[in-house]
Amino acid sequence: MPHVSSKKLNPELLDKLLSKLLLTLGEAQNKKYLSSVVNELFSETERTMLAKRLAIILMLDSKTPQHRIVEILKVSPSTVAITSLGIEVGKYDTLLKISKKQKLDFEKIIWGILTVGGIMPPPVGKKYWKKYSK
Repeated sequence: MPHVSSKKLNPELLDKLLSKLLLTLGEAQNKKYLSSVVNELFSETERTMLAKRLAIILMLDSKTPQHRIVEILKVSPSTVAITSLGIEVGKYDTLLKISKKQKLDFEKIIWGILTVGGIMPPPVGKKYWKKYSK
């Protein structure tokens, strides 16, 4: 996890900085430009951490078993459990609402990972295979 300084910023300054971050990301209107901004702004570790966090949320929403998420994304069981609790209390509602449009594509990606591109049945059993083999 990226290091965060123990020296606290003035809350008003922090709020202004976060607002500027959101404005900057919002100004990156097309995908190619947004990708460049994200690559310039975040380190590889930070990008990986954010991508894994999003994947955990979407996989949990797709009813992927927690132990499978741990295996696939190489994250700790406690990370997945904490994220699952966050979903239950509505912490990620906005994110899930936004991602509903892309859910089908994400499920195809996960299906490909679980089945080695469709060659193997998924390790979670026959019931799961029937669900996604359509």
